[in-house]
Amino acid sequence: MGFKHRLLKEIYDQPKAINDTLEDCLGNIKSLIDQGPFPKKVVFLGMGSSYTSSLYAKYLFSELPEVDVDAVSASDQLYYPKPIDSKSLVLAVSQSGESIETVKVVKELRKKGVKIWSITNSAKSTLAEISDGTLLTHAGEEKCSATKTFLSTLVLIYMFWVNAGVSVGHFSADLVEKATGRIAKTSEIIQDNLDSWNALCQPLASKVNSARSMIVLGRGYNLCTALQSALVFKEISKVHAEAMNGGQYRHGPIELTDPKFLVISLATGITKHLMVKISRETRMLGGNAILISDGKEFAKESDILVDEIDEPLSPLLFAVPLELIAYHVAIIKGRNPDSSEYITKITRIE
Repeated sequence: MGFKHRLLKEIYDQPKAINDTLEDCLGNIKSLIDQGPFPKKVVFLGMGSSYTSSLYAKYLFSELPEVDVDAVSASDQLYYPKPIDSKSLVLAVSQSGESIETVKVVKELRKKGVKIWSITNSAKSTLAEISDGTLLTHAGEEKCSATKTFLSTLVLIYMFWVNAGVSVGHFSADLVEKATGRIAKTSEIIQDNLDSWNALCQPLASKVNSARSMIVLGRGYNLCTALQSALVFKEISKVHAEAMNGGQYRHGPIELTDPKFLVISLATGITKHLMVKISRETRMLGGNAILISDGKEFAKESDILVDEIDEPLSPLLFAVPLELIAYHVAIIKGRNPDSSEYITKITRIE
């Protein structure tokens, strides 16, 4: 299949990136974890989509009471630092491995004797070189907004969580194999649906383009999806998009409802019915809404219906249609989705 733009190709590359990352990470994660007792405190840190993926880790590890996990913005840690001692493990996340704030924080923490593992797409990066251990995503070269590196990072974090749970005795050892199968199946679902999602997203892009402003609502594991997609809409489509925990929406933002204010709701998992309810009420109040759901019972009112899988892995599915919508908005606007005016792929300036 030929692609008019590199961004669309990178979106379509995501199943391969997931599979390649999964294949490589299995032994690497176990070998790092097996180096000693698993720490009781783990801090994920990053910037941009790397920070967003760190929030995903925080929700995952909420199921492991044996491990206290926090997600920290690297820029905040530089100037408003949280206490991190030498008994903690820090996972520094940076696709390029060169993000200036993340590299600075890691250098400071190393001086204090803190153990650093990195998650990056570049084995020869500064971050990989100054870390005690490195988990590589195998997304291949990515020149556009974060798509395949983001999903590959989620895969690494998910498998790290599973292996950590086995290490502390919370999960049985056979969960590693089961988790591997679940991710492989999810990658297959993405591959099978890319063309149909791409077709569905073109008319939805017109909705986004006609909106004055928009908000993406996600809950739990998909808060990271909402945050990442809002970032992608800004970068690719030049649309004012914000993201929010869906549980906060009624506590003020619902007052913005009008025909020019678009609400995208991501409905899955234990709060699925609540997210569908927001979408229904937005339309009832005269607002504009897009509903992405995995509930067959909500098929008629869902703009995009994805397969229902385990909720912790659902961001891998929900992220892709949002990327495609952002791509098509850029096309409608006559913008080149492969390039940006004011940002670079690697942020080297604070």
